[in-house]
Amino acid sequence: MDFIEQDAASHNSVDDIRQLRENVVLTPMAGGKKVYLLDEVHMLSKGAENALLKTLEEPPEHIIFVLATTEAHKVEPTIISRCQRFDLRRIPLSAIVDRLAEISRAEGYSLDDVALEEIGRSATGSLRDAINALEQLITYYGQSPSLEQVREALGLATDARSAELARLALAGDLAGGLALIGAVRDDGADIKHFCKQVVGYLRNLLLAKTGALDAIDLPREAAEQAKEAGGQLERGRIVEVLRAFALADFRDDSLASGGWLPLELALMEIASEARTGRGGVTPSTLQVQATAGDGTVGLEPSLDREMEASPGIEAPAQAEVSAGEMGLLDRVRQACKDTDRQLSGLLNGSCEVKSEEGGVVTLGFYHTFHLERIESGPYGKRLEELFSSVLGRTVRVAFEHSPRERVARPAAKGGHLVEAARQLGARPIGRTSVKGGPDGEPRRDES
Repeated sequence: MDFIEQDAASHNSVDDIRQLRENVVLTPMAGGKKVYLLDEVHMLSKGAENALLKTLEEPPEHIIFVLATTEAHKVEPTIISRCQRFDLRRIPLSAIVDRLAEISRAEGYSLDDVALEEIGRSATGSLRDAINALEQLITYYGQSPSLEQVREALGLATDARSAELARLALAGDLAGGLALIGAVRDDGADIKHFCKQVVGYLRNLLLAKTGALDAIDLPREAAEQAKEAGGQLERGRIVEVLRAFALADFRDDSLASGGWLPLELALMEIASEARTGRGGVTPSTLQVQATAGDGTVGLEPSLDREMEASPGIEAPAQAEVSAGEMGLLDRVRQACKDTDRQLSGLLNGSCEVKSEEGGVVTLGFYHTFHLERIESGPYGKRLEELFSSVLGRTVRVAFEHSPRERVARPAAKGGHLVEAARQLGARPIGRTSVKGGPDGEPRRDES
């Protein structure tokens, strides 16, 4: 009765704190102290913080306040200065594994060390979460769950296609990457989890490249493989690809394509950088092998032996485009790549400069989705700054819907379903229809 927990995220108004101030004057029911725990205290409004400050300055003798938060930097300094601060740190993985092993021995469970490590790693430093996960596993699979069952229950089954997407991204293969994303989407995979696997794979490559094997969240053998793989790549390129995928924003649930657009935009940005010469490798010089399930991945160099065996065949020269030869829109995209990748991706292939006159640049968007996305987001002012910087004078940017002209096609017999089937490769083999004859009886008409 003398311990009161209050969620400051949902009770963050001045009236909520005023009600709290009225209750703190009440004496404890049983103990000598009354404890108030305010969770997520950084969510309090400005007025509520000021109201709470009055109580913190002169608290009643029997009151103890515990203010909990994951973002202490958002709490007002005047409040922090009146508190004792305790920074709670995550429990090391080794300590969690040791505790889980102790519990397993006491309860008669049979799990190997790798399975216990997977449980501990999924808890991300929380012993309570690790023990709860262990209890659930025993409930589902009995006292001797296998490593595969542990990974399946924890949602840790590695999709080998995450490593494949990383390979395609590093190589700048946009078509192959988009096709792979489409295949993963059609399988009903969770987009955030899949992107997290891609980011985790690239992070391990980067850490291995820098020699920080102890920081890699993989078994030792897999970490060594990652080190060997990372040695084949340029560190700058790994950083570019990792940053693009890590910054993919999936918070807007209203996005089209089931929320997969941020991942596609990240891939487009990466492929664009590879085409402009900022990328590091090509598909013929890099091959990724991934083993789903155990987290081990390896990359090995692969030479294009067909071209080596044919000295008469020369590799096509890559054309370099100077800034003067680039279009106005391309120069704007180039200018915002490092500062606003999402905006750069939205401008990639979705619009064109319709006109530039009277201090106004008009952008025509092919689809209403991209137009609405630009108009609703904080992009208008940013685009005006970019265009003004590129042109060397102040301009205003206007937007309009400008769908591409489509070539008119003769109407296909059978309607839109038949036309769709033809586009997929179907060919007519015959048709049978039933019509009424002169005598009213059905008559077949075959062609």
